[in-house]
Amino acid sequence: MEKAVHVNKIQCELTAKILSEVKFRTSFLQRPFLVNPLSDELKARMYFFAVGICHQTYQLANKEQNLFGWDYLEYGFLEIAYQKPDLFSPEFILSMSQNELVELIKPFFSPNHQPQNCTLDRLDERMQLWQNMADFLGKNGGLIQPLIQQSGGNVIWFYETLKSMEAFSDPLQKKTGFFIKLLEDSGLFSPKNPEELIPIMDYHMQRVLLRTGCVELPDETLKKKLRNHIELDTDQEIREKCIEAMQLIADGAGIPVLKMNDIFYMLGRSCCNENPLCDGGKCSKSPCSLSLTLELEEHIDCLLEPACKGANSFDYRSIFEPHVITHFY
Repeated sequence: MEKAVHVNKIQCELTAKILSEVKFRTSFLQRPFLVNPLSDELKARMYFFAVGICHQTYQLANKEQNLFGWDYLEYGFLEIAYQKPDLFSPEFILSMSQNELVELIKPFFSPNHQPQNCTLDRLDERMQLWQNMADFLGKNGGLIQPLIQQSGGNVIWFYETLKSMEAFSDPLQKKTGFFIKLLEDSGLFSPKNPEELIPIMDYHMQRVLLRTGCVELPDETLKKKLRNHIELDTDQEIREKCIEAMQLIADGAGIPVLKMNDIFYMLGRSCCNENPLCDGGKCSKSPCSLSLTLELEEHIDCLLEPACKGANSFDYRSIFEPHVITHFY
């Protein structure tokens, strides 16, 4: 049997057929993080810094407000923009030590703004990335808007320019793609060559693609490692195949490639998480994250269940995303 990770084109086609019928909620693009009274420049810098820090936020939570992971990052960064916009100023950031920045950040990711209760972890690493981005921005005029104009709408310019930063050094360009998406969703950027966009790929989306069988893992040793959350040195091969699969699904469904993030990321964090909907009969989040992006009725069946191998096979359903320590996503 072939041992290499590979894309199952038939599964991608079946998945694409289901997704070709979905309708997106316009309200998802009207959330406060995208629609607010901030200036275009401050908003763009907010996205830049929010995207640049590591998104492995397993512990980030504000249970009182039902905010977890990226949702809490959006909430916290918007509060920073309103209350402490200097934290998006290269000059101010670089005048601070990492310890000082950590103490300034903690209240924005703590219930009741109590710094001792901060749930954002890996703060030293995140502040290194924060200062890394500030240094880049300071050397390029200190503003984001002129850089967006300099790109001329060319997404390749973003990929080539931002990768010089450690924060955006992922060879598979997840953060850069997500930054472009936020700029586009908020009306600050319109790509002139969308065919060059690289699908966004994070751990939630990998999990869905592996469980559905869109990406196959014939190596039983590797599958055992994923099922048991055993740390891998790298997940690049799996991510590359997931990106390839996502492109096929997007093309087959007729959906812009970056909007696939609004489906697979949301489905992965709610319908297909630790206890998948097809197994436990309940989404991990209430309301279901996917229902915020798509026009879905209350559901007891996963949207992808008709095409999903994991819905009928524990062998697939028990697979988790690769466990790697990285700041790439």
